[in-house]
Amino acid sequence: MTTFGHKLYGYTAIGAALVALSAGAATAQDQDTFQMGAIVSITGGGAAIGTAASMGWELAVAEINAAGGILGQQIELTIADSETDPTHAVSEARRLVENVGIGGMVGPVTSQETIPVTAVLTEAGVAQVTTAASPTLTPDVAPYHFSNSPTGLNQMIANVIYAVEVLGAENIALISDNGGMSQAAAAEIAAYMEELGSPLVEIQEFAFRAEDMTPQIFSMRQSGADAILLINSLVDDTRRFLQNREEIGWYVPVLGSLTLTNYAAGIANDLGEEVFEDVVSVQFSGMTYCAGDPIGESDFAQYAARATEAYPDIAEVGGPSGIAPFYVEPHILAQAIEGAGTTDGAEVAAWIEANAAEIDNMLGTFGASGTNHFLPSSDAMVVVQNPYAQREDGLVERIQCDG
Repeated sequence: MTTFGHKLYGYTAIGAALVALSAGAATAQDQDTFQMGAIVSITGGGAAIGTAASMGWELAVAEINAAGGILGQQIELTIADSETDPTHAVSEARRLVENVGIGGMVGPVTSQETIPVTAVLTEAGVAQVTTAASPTLTPDVAPYHFSNSPTGLNQMIANVIYAVEVLGAENIALISDNGGMSQAAAAEIAAYMEELGSPLVEIQEFAFRAEDMTPQIFSMRQSGADAILLINSLVDDTRRFLQNREEIGWYVPVLGSLTLTNYAAGIANDLGEEVFEDVVSVQFSGMTYCAGDPIGESDFAQYAARATEAYPDIAEVGGPSGIAPFYVEPHILAQAIEGAGTTDGAEVAAWIEANAAEIDNMLGTFGASGTNHFLPSSDAMVVVQNPYAQREDGLVERIQCDG
């Protein structure tokens, strides 16, 4: 059993660390601690993400503490509630920097909240790892920010190639939420497909937590679309799209983003597997399997076993894959700070830029540079089928396999 960049540990050590983590600040302040901040929506419209993020972060911190902590210090994790409000997220970031004295940050989750928060962390010289995927988060704008998400375009390139080259789709439409990441991704994908010679026939948009997407779906059907690209951030919107699509009974192929994959198990539990008819999506290659691959041996499979033991009710947030994007963030931050030997944001960022490919993770090969802080590339993404049907070790089945 391995941890990412740390020595071996056992389940007992994880359990003890989780208990210590939840014991509160009073206990933590009695020892030499590393203060790690986190921001996510615990309340408000994005609260569903907050549960999954908190679980992932807490498990990772427990593991890192069991393996020795960061720079010889045990981590105290302080999770702040953004209330799904970018302005409040900024206020909480300032509190974490000025009052708590954090040496590193994970979160927020959405680009809308992350973009203004990076200004606070840049001023304070604090390194940050998030899942935000807006292409506006360049090193010039946010020099100490890194994302473990691919950009929207890199996330969907595998879907586009599959739709064009395998499905033979000629009239592809796109639907996305109105968040900054999704809007930027839609524009980039439209330009990319123009270059491919397969321009989008329709682009539709919906608001976060939309109650009804049937107008957008009817419009795409009227356009003659023979495949749909779905890009969104919230599981509630994925659920609504699939539900409305089934109600209309329009079953052209749907090719979803990571949000669909990571929460497919929970959606299938709520709505039934039938809503996934003709639905595929993308996933990190490290979270997938091909026929004949051994069960339980991959890094992700071993993580899934630990996550399931730590959280018996993990299926309610989509299983181990539902918390995986957040689980890797403290591990990335810990390796970078250890590698740099300091919490100074500039030095941590320089270390990641020089050593991203060596960062131990369960997703896929990372890369970074002075112009790109989005760690996964398009090569790390593959198309999967039946995303709700996780193998017993938590992996999902890749559609195309070598050989």
